[in-house]
Amino acid sequence: MEESLGANRSFLFASVAVTFGLAGAARAAIPPAAAQLDEVVVTATRRAENLIDVPVSAAVASGQTLERLNLNSAEDLPRLAPGLTIAGYNTPRGAGFKVRGIGTNVFADGIEQSVGTVVDGIPLARAGQGLADLIDVDHVEVLRGPQGLLFGRNASAGLINIVTRLPTMTPSLAADVSYGSGNQVKAAGSVSGPVSKDVQGRLTAYLTKEDGLVHNIGTGKDYDGRDEYGVRGQLRWVPTEALDIVLRADWSKRNNDCCVWTVNQFATRATDPRASAAFLSSITGPISQGPGSRDVNLRGQIFNLSENAGGSMEVNYKLGAYTLTSLTGYRTWDQKDNNDADLSPLNVLDRNYGGNNLNQFSQEIRLTSPKDRFIDFVAGLFYYDSSNDGSFQQVGRFTIGLAQAQAAGANLTLAPGVVLPAAQNFGRDVNTTIRVRDEAAFGQANVNFTPRTRLILGARLTDTRVSMDFARVGTPGANAFNFVLGAAFAPLAFNVETSDTSLSWRAGLAQDVGERGNLYATVTRGYKGPGFNNLLDVVIPVGTTPQDFTRVRPEVPTSFEAGYKAELFERRLRLNLAAYYTGFKDFQAQVVEPQPNGLSSYAIRNAGKLISKGFEGDATFAATANLTLGGSASYNDAYFESFLAASCPTAGALVTTPGAFCGPLLAGGANRTSFDASGRDAPGAPKWTGNLNFDYRHALEGGTWEGFAQGLFNWRSSTTFALYPANIPNPTVQRAYGLVNLTAGVSNEKLGTTLSVFVNNLFDKQFAQSLSGLPFDAIGGVLQFVNRDAERTLGIKISVRR
Repeated sequence: MEESLGANRSFLFASVAVTFGLAGAARAAIPPAAAQLDEVVVTATRRAENLIDVPVSAAVASGQTLERLNLNSAEDLPRLAPGLTIAGYNTPRGAGFKVRGIGTNVFADGIEQSVGTVVDGIPLARAGQGLADLIDVDHVEVLRGPQGLLFGRNASAGLINIVTRLPTMTPSLAADVSYGSGNQVKAAGSVSGPVSKDVQGRLTAYLTKEDGLVHNIGTGKDYDGRDEYGVRGQLRWVPTEALDIVLRADWSKRNNDCCVWTVNQFATRATDPRASAAFLSSITGPISQGPGSRDVNLRGQIFNLSENAGGSMEVNYKLGAYTLTSLTGYRTWDQKDNNDADLSPLNVLDRNYGGNNLNQFSQEIRLTSPKDRFIDFVAGLFYYDSSNDGSFQQVGRFTIGLAQAQAAGANLTLAPGVVLPAAQNFGRDVNTTIRVRDEAAFGQANVNFTPRTRLILGARLTDTRVSMDFARVGTPGANAFNFVLGAAFAPLAFNVETSDTSLSWRAGLAQDVGERGNLYATVTRGYKGPGFNNLLDVVIPVGTTPQDFTRVRPEVPTSFEAGYKAELFERRLRLNLAAYYTGFKDFQAQVVEPQPNGLSSYAIRNAGKLISKGFEGDATFAATANLTLGGSASYNDAYFESFLAASCPTAGALVTTPGAFCGPLLAGGANRTSFDASGRDAPGAPKWTGNLNFDYRHALEGGTWEGFAQGLFNWRSSTTFALYPANIPNPTVQRAYGLVNLTAGVSNEKLGTTLSVFVNNLFDKQFAQSLSGLPFDAIGGVLQFVNRDAERTLGIKISVRR
């Protein structure tokens, strides 16, 4: 504990020194040859504005920065945006970002994410759609706090706004090829230029391949590699000064043997005194455990296949000083995945399959006023419609004892007159169709009392309708499931719908200070619509209909934020500081619920209230004409103020003292499935995150070549990934860690060529993306998700710009 606290203090002091001390350093001595910082333009208010004029806490990464630091995946963004995190996942259906410790990582298709993703103005229905590589992007904005007012969909905690590069009239070519550890090959290229007098075009393509990281000692196969490729095209037609039309289309495919967890620790008699506590470790063979574990011993299939495609049309028409914008988008996402959930050679749950076929359509019409008015505004109408056909199948013996008996050739008597042959599986299929329709009217205005003082007012009226067709049936060839697994897996079919009309709003004040500074304070009411728990692997309480049991209420945050932004010392120093307090009513939480049959199931429940409060800041300083320094830090305290029904933290039945909540362990006690988590920290929400970075460039002798070096240090304080009651030690804690990435190389502007070498995770720091209970193990078993970032990687890169 003292080591962690000391490390936290060290990072805090370093971050404060960079964020605030740079101002003192610049004040003491400003080298005369220093360069100014480039202007940062964002579209956080649905119009192009300088970052310091926008009253929203935002982290912005340019496409050039992403390219220079070899960060070209959406999963790399947390390195540049403190307060943004993403946990490990075994399927993109359960992926999701968190902003300020808040996010939605759920498997249920009937629940939207709390952190939205928008690409070129089109909101994505599922977070997994946005996990593709960030290739040929102009910039990425990470907007913190509720953002659904202007961006069209559920974004109750924050938003990732990705803006790609537009076509150009000047012919250009860009290409990047890199090779790194794990046989990682990345290739990307784009061409841009005129197609005719009034039409410009841009074509971009990419390919990423990488060997697997996790090794199966039983079959010799490797998992968690990458095999991804895609293409994007744009046409821009500007027939008159008043009319600008952009057509976009993209397609990408992923064929990955992903995503496999490894063992952080097996259960033992020390963590669970029952005689069977060490059973899972005894049948998996000599696989390792701990942060460095990279091997498994399993027999089921592992795969993740996805195809992501879409198109959009953006029309901007000038009506005098006003601009009318139409943005039409259509997207599809077809994905299939399977994992061996028992992580063992036995057929406990070898088939754990999920598939989605998602189609979405959106239409937005927006009117933007000029800025030089007493009242300037953005207002519009929004329509969204999606349909998601889901198919989920689980097949296996389901309990380790049963799987072991059948593997030994035993026929089992399940009920009077019913015998399950040794080769027989249990199984069930769930098929769902979930439809969502949103209709909204929105607007935000600035009342400019003076050229330096303005009132901010905004509102969005949203009507949401969600429906679901649900059918749970037995798997062909495995239809004995109902005799052992009971009512939680029994056949069930029903239709359900829900609707809600909400008013979200924003109000605040902004005041210009100094020559290029801005103070602001806002209060925002956000919104995330209702949904369904379409998993339903639970026993529905007596007297409750399936329709009532599956509904999940809307999630409503209220956020208070105050900030200061400035460009100081002749635009040599840029500061962005913010403090916030957000309360989430009816937060939509994914929980794991043990069942009377000894199994566990994921479910979605509304927690009473979740609080997120803290502060964040970043600074960029042009120290000299050759050296740019940067730093950022985020402190976040996220906790449940009220959560009366959090799940007991185990993948198997938890035996407790009668009347006690989740412990202490006692053979023959009562089985409690939930506890009061009020006051407990939110999972996956580190208190401190931040980074320090530098970019140094120097002309080499002769002047035709330039040498450069770049560095990025990331820090994350200790993180707890699962809710545990106070009377049970929490094994899902990742200790604090820091990562150092370095890049160095040479470039020649005349040749348009850059050569570089890079090393990521220089000190080979091992860590887990996330930790949770190990399925089918006894109490104390912990799984972990790891990725290539958790080991040192080396590489070389060649870039061409013509």
